[in-house]
Amino acid sequence: MDDLGALLDDVTREHAVGVTADGERLVALRVADEWSVGLRLHREGSHRQWSVRELVVRRGAGDRSFAGNDVRELPLGALVAEARRLATRSAGQDAEPLTTVQALLQERSGRLGRDDLALAAVALEYARIVERGERAPSKRMAEALGGSAGTWTNRVAEARRRGFLTDVPRGAAGGALTDQAREVLGLVRA
Repeated sequence: MDDLGALLDDVTREHAVGVTADGERLVALRVADEWSVGLRLHREGSHRQWSVRELVVRRGAGDRSFAGNDVRELPLGALVAEARRLATRSAGQDAEPLTTVQALLQERSGRLGRDDLALAAVALEYARIVERGERAPSKRMAEALGGSAGTWTNRVAEARRRGFLTDVPRGAAGGALTDQAREVLGLVRA
């Protein structure tokens, strides 16, 4: 399905999600009885990062005409957030990873190690913290998992060097989990 308009025409419930041939997500949302909004979302880096490529706003079956003020009253920020949530869920990425940093620390008597599984788990933990909007993710990791913020910064840097996180400008928080990390953690659907 590549036609956002067709998905909007067919939406009969609160929402519908379609997938294009190149993996984009088409999300149609009903807003009350009189509005429907469709979004074409393209995955950027992380399985939870979707950029909006197309936005379609339609009036209900009655009068299809609307004014600019009508559109301004739509909660577009909330609709985009919901569409991203639905796209993430449809991508099957809500699967549980093979392990977590916390589990590895417990299994390994408090020593994480620097193997691929450990660094992929660090990358996942870091990416989740960044996606929640934390401004100091290494500090948050230290608070939650023990150790110092500097230790976690070094582990994140090593995970990034090994290809488990995408690059960001030096000193900036951020980066998305890579396909390599998702594969190591068992988050890739076969």
